[in-house]
Amino acid sequence: MFLPKPSEGGDFAPPPAGVFTAICYRFIDLGTQATQFQGQAKHQRKVMLSWEITDPDERMEDGKPFAISQRFTWSMHEKSTLRKTLESWRGKPFEDKDFGDGGFDTRNLIGAPCMLSIVHVDKEGKTFANISGVMKLPKQMQPGTQVNTPIYFSLDDYDAATFAGLSEGLQNIIKDSPEYQALGKSRNGGGYVAPSFDGTGAGDPGWQPDEAIPF
Repeated sequence: MFLPKPSEGGDFAPPPAGVFTAICYRFIDLGTQATQFQGQAKHQRKVMLSWEITDPDERMEDGKPFAISQRFTWSMHEKSTLRKTLESWRGKPFEDKDFGDGGFDTRNLIGAPCMLSIVHVDKEGKTFANISGVMKLPKQMQPGTQVNTPIYFSLDDYDAATFAGLSEGLQNIIKDSPEYQALGKSRNGGGYVAPSFDGTGAGDPGWQPDEAIPF
């Protein structure tokens, strides 16, 4: 799934607030979703990115790493949140050659390290964790080891096995999208295979900080 061309709750404990090393382990194409903005209904293509905190001192009660997700509108407009986030993460702005076929491939986000800034927001008696920034990992800083299984799902390259492995909640969201409904009987085809992290990606313990991150 390449970047588009620019256009004019539960009861789990939230991740801690602060700045942490993290690794992106999940990219989910949610398809076009109905949203409300200033009382007006809008339909926008949405994607969701998920990161796990790799700091070994920050773990949930069961010993697993904290994870946090954020949904983005699938847009490369210069003011879009997704574009600003990716440019901050990679440490440089996109160029014209990065858009469209043959450009920046979002598959490369899987296993990519970063510094993740998380803030807490209290609402209706509950504490929620929000991402306030995604930054490039400083040179010579170790990203930690990825624990969660990498997942990449795109409706442009549908893979039935990957879809079946998603939570029921995510499946239901995706099923509501016109992109999913248009797949019809073609939902049995193959698709993207998640990377195996053979020592060249940041999610692998063999990753070296002076190697180019997979952007």
